[in-house]
Amino acid sequence: MTPFDQKFIENPQFLSWIFNTNPAIEYYWEQYLRDNPDEESRILDLKRCLIELKFKNDMLNSFEKEELASRIKKTINLVQKNRKRHLVLNSIMRYAAVALIFIVIGGLWVYLNGDKDELHKQQIEQIVQIPSSNQGPLLITSNGENVNLKKTNSTVDYTPNGTIVLNNDSVIQITTDAPNALNHLVIPYGNQSRVVLSDNTIVWLNAGSQLVYPTLFKNKTREVLLFGEAYFEVAKDAEKPFIVKTSDIDIKVLGTKFNISTYGEDNVIQTVLKEGSVSIHRKSAGFFKSDIVIRPNQLASFNKATNDTKINTVDPDYYILWTKGLISFDDIDLNRVIKKIERFYNISINFSDPEKKIMRISGKLDLKQGRKEVMEYLEKVSLSRFEQVNENQYTIK
Repeated sequence: MTPFDQKFIENPQFLSWIFNTNPAIEYYWEQYLRDNPDEESRILDLKRCLIELKFKNDMLNSFEKEELASRIKKTINLVQKNRKRHLVLNSIMRYAAVALIFIVIGGLWVYLNGDKDELHKQQIEQIVQIPSSNQGPLLITSNGENVNLKKTNSTVDYTPNGTIVLNNDSVIQITTDAPNALNHLVIPYGNQSRVVLSDNTIVWLNAGSQLVYPTLFKNKTREVLLFGEAYFEVAKDAEKPFIVKTSDIDIKVLGTKFNISTYGEDNVIQTVLKEGSVSIHRKSAGFFKSDIVIRPNQLASFNKATNDTKINTVDPDYYILWTKGLISFDDIDLNRVIKKIERFYNISINFSDPEKKIMRISGKLDLKQGRKEVMEYLEKVSLSRFEQVNENQYTIK
């Protein structure tokens, strides 16, 4: 199995697309394929293979599945012995491969119903139940209520007793918060939000992001699930580590300030630390690879394709200016800036010349100025012409 295939098989949204899809998931992957045309054929081939495995799995009874698992295990053992690998490494690889195959043949049910990570299971269940009809920022409370936040820059404040204050002017009282019930905050493109969790941790969510979290942190750890980009100011609690889960890495802290960008369409997950320290656990790391610890003013860039992580010294304020409606860029690809603009304004910008994507530019944008002024500024720094096709679509000439 190639690293490319493994990256998608370990992605819960990819599995839900195959085994438990809904209109929101279908829309997400349609958009992903449009944004990544070079990956489309490989992704669709992988999808077809997994659908076939799912069909075969549905036809097997429990005894036949056990027999199949036994044959898979014996085959893997034989192949690895022939390769004369180290005995310890053989054992690790054998069980890792069997586990991965069970995820595939069992489908999303196996992924969601494993008993090793109950909270993560429930987080994924909520992700695949996103209502597709709502176009504005949406809060799905732990008791199942769908609340339209209305404002493009919304605020959601939780109190220790379960009360939720929305946009500083309305109050929701959670009265039937079931054990491990989770809230789900969905911030579409063109919107941003700030949420204060029950432990006083503050989270700023950027456009196109989602956060899943409990009303109250009742377990030994404070766990949340993030898709997209967020800046965290984590309240200190030495007895309850704060863990941000993503599709590829988990970030563990006690009390700190950091930014993480983990959009599904981006090839790199970036973690920037402003204060304190964080530990990064790579889900695809080998048994003998330890977690990565970064210090203030460091950027950890995890490459999803290669599973490599690079550490650089940076100015963290540069990466969190988006919380103030600003974008600062210093000698970076035009395409990366364009993606940020698309998310902020909920628009589509295409390149007539693909080589323009890698043009390096520098500058600073005040997104509060308005879309027209931003486009005019980008035209100057990129020496390009932004042609408006319709209300929400542009082409870079």
